[in-house]
Amino acid sequence: MKRAYLVVFTIFCLINFGCGSPNSSKSSPKPSDNMKPVFAYVTNEGVSSISVFSIDTNNGRLSPTQTLATPGGSATYAEISGGFLFVTAKLANSISSFAIDPLNGTLSPVPGGTVSTGTTPFNIALDPDGRFLYLANVASNNVSAYVVNNNGTLAEITGSPFASGLAPYSLVTDKSGRFLYVTNRDSNNVSGYTIDNVTGALASIAGSPFAAGRGARAIELSKDGKFVFVPNRFENDITVYRVDSNSGALSQVAGSPFPTGSDPRSVTTDPTGRFLYVPNMVSNDVWAFSIDHETGMLTPIAGSPYPAGMAPHAVEVDPSGRFVYVANSGSNSVSVYCLDRVSGGLSPLETVPTPGSAFSIAISGS
Repeated sequence: MKRAYLVVFTIFCLINFGCGSPNSSKSSPKPSDNMKPVFAYVTNEGVSSISVFSIDTNNGRLSPTQTLATPGGSATYAEISGGFLFVTAKLANSISSFAIDPLNGTLSPVPGGTVSTGTTPFNIALDPDGRFLYLANVASNNVSAYVVNNNGTLAEITGSPFASGLAPYSLVTDKSGRFLYVTNRDSNNVSGYTIDNVTGALASIAGSPFAAGRGARAIELSKDGKFVFVPNRFENDITVYRVDSNSGALSQVAGSPFPTGSDPRSVTTDPTGRFLYVPNMVSNDVWAFSIDHETGMLTPIAGSPYPAGMAPHAVEVDPSGRFVYVANSGSNSVSVYCLDRVSGGLSPLETVPTPGSAFSIAISGS
């Protein structure tokens, strides 16, 4: 009887205190509070498709619900906004819109939802209201800009595409919707733009571009909008900038850049903005950092780095801040981790296969 009691008690503790410690933060919702379905969308670059998974909000596990072929070949990056999923196709120089079923998360192509882009489109960013969509065109060294219509179709903004640096890969808008930042891998810098609130057109920020390390590849903003994080893939480090809230100009913080693993390709923060996660393609791991909200300095979390699959390429955190998902492009899989919301540490939960070359991941509600 004692042994049975201990087993039951252990399971109770794992459910209530493990995998993100839902009771460790009064400000964080318990899993039972989140009744809205949550879905993950993984682009399979090598086979040109999107894998749709439902996320169990109690334990973070993934269940496949749909695999949908994408037009043009080579599904590259995906982003969600207003009930639609937008996916770039780097070989077809296009972007496509898909409607999301709110009940089961499945996708259906939006009629007239595929439009032309610049050459080799990669990452996507939307303004906070979902009115404007921007994407980085790696080979044509510019940024395409679109108005997002109510039906999910896209209309190119007058003046688009807008010039960037060399090989723009990633981009992000600030929470106010006033600024857009783009990493330029081959010119080793970050282009900054102001966003016209009416038209969505872009204009360079004074002082742009801002120097970064070699191979500036990905980009993320802190949740409070005070800092910008840029992994530099050829120097294996992260440049951190402070954002001037008036002009949008960037200045490096003290101690920047901060070392990470080999060949960092992506970056994200948790919903609280306290932790930052970076997958590294060559060292096949995920580095985790705590963020100093006053200085922007990064401190490695105890236990970091954490093993991933082969060539981890993208990372996302679920809306509850309890689970981390990493797309492994080399092993055709998604690694799922439990996130300790006190320490920011990760513990592996499961690895889920995908059809081929898992390249990016987008999570509804994030």
